[in-house]
Amino acid sequence: MATLTTPLAIPVGTIKSFGQYGPIYEVLGPAPRGKKGEMVAIRVIHGGETLDYPLADVLADPLVP
Repeated sequence: MATLTTPLAIPVGTIKSFGQYGPIYEVLGPAPRGKKGEMVAIRVIHGGETLDYPLADVLADPLVP
């Protein structure tokens, strides 16, 4: 029996912040799955650091207007 999978809803290109008042970051795309589940590559705008961040946290963080 074939298994269907749903593509992840990664908001690539969006600008978000770590919580209400945290630093802002850009969502770059999918990253390898980690211990915390699905991961997303992000770039912190101030400083330019690139890192993997849990998809659940990306989806919960607010958009920057």
